Amino acid sequence: MATLYDVARLAAVSPKTVSRVINEPNRVTEETRARVTSVIKKLDYHPNAIAASLKRQCTDIIGFVVPYGSDFVFQDPNMMEQLRGAHDLLTTEGYEILISAPVYKKDTLNEINRLVKHRNVDGVILYPSFGVDQVVQEFSEKNFYYVTLGLCFEDQQTNFIDINLTPGVYAAAKYLISLGHHHIGLINKPSNFFMLGKDDCLRGYQTALQEAGIDYQNNLVFEGDFTFEGGYQAFQRLKELNPDLSAVICSSDPMAYGAIKAVADAGLKINRDIDVISGDNLPLTHKLYPYLSSIHNPSYEQGKQAGKMIMEVIRSGQKIPGVTLNAEFVIRGKLL
Repeated sequence: MATLYDVARLAAVSPKTVSRVINEPNRVTEETRARVTSVIKKLDYHPNAIAASLKRQCTDIIGFVVPYGSDFVFQDPNMMEQLRGAHDLLTTEGYEILISAPVYKKDTLNEINRLVKHRNVDGVILYPSFGVDQVVQEFSEKNFYYVTLGLCFEDQQTNFIDINLTPGVYAAAKYLISLGHHHIGLINKPSNFFMLGKDDCLRGYQTALQEAGIDYQNNLVFEGDFTFEGGYQAFQRLKELNPDLSAVICSSDPMAYGAIKAVADAGLKINRDIDVISGDNLPLTHKLYPYLSSIHNPSYEQGKQAGKMIMEVIRSGQKIPGVTLNAEFVIRGKLL
């Protein structure tokens, strides 16, 4: 394998000149630059990326930290969309992503500190979680770069990309009501999933009911856990307590898949006995049959914008005003 010194010897220049051709080409004459570049190609020389990053005091690596363990990260399709969005943006800009998924939530703070203090990454994209607000405050004090996928603390104004599901859930509930549904279930997000328990799904659902003059009933709302199993169990419970249930809104696609299975196991049919609205509009959901209308959760765009924001934070050294993306409602297939 060729080294920088091999290039210098064959090009009849100093190793320092080879380094300048690679890192500061404008400081080298055109003739010397052409000669050195020709030798680099001939020897198939590749600079040591680690050494170069140390010289520039950066790694060109962004940490993507998820405090819910590898089972969650690699089985949750919504998470994969967020990661895909960040990956697509950052890799085109020359960055790599280091995924960190501590097995236990309690290890998250230690993992973040390890990445930061050892300077393994230039910055991190991280999920809100109990205790992460303390780390974010420390980041601010030490001028370390971060972006959060959602709010980490009540008055956070900068360095976040959040999603507001209220408009999407509101439009979904209103649409079902327009079709004549009056017993609409909601399989809601778990209230303890993020540090800040947001009621954006419930708020959209309640507003649509109120505008239609339909009384809100507690037994029509159950929390799920974003999993297939959680959706299956929540639908069973909803149907057991509400025999007249005719439609259900799910706050995630995996829970919608579970609800569909529960509908079938109950001897019912989608689009005839029960209408199911999914909560993410993931690529797989586009292909499902029976077709599902969906609340479009802009997860890919959230990840992409988080990647763009962390890049801007690193390059500017400044905090960036937070951004909130609104969910939409997509009608697909024929409902009752």
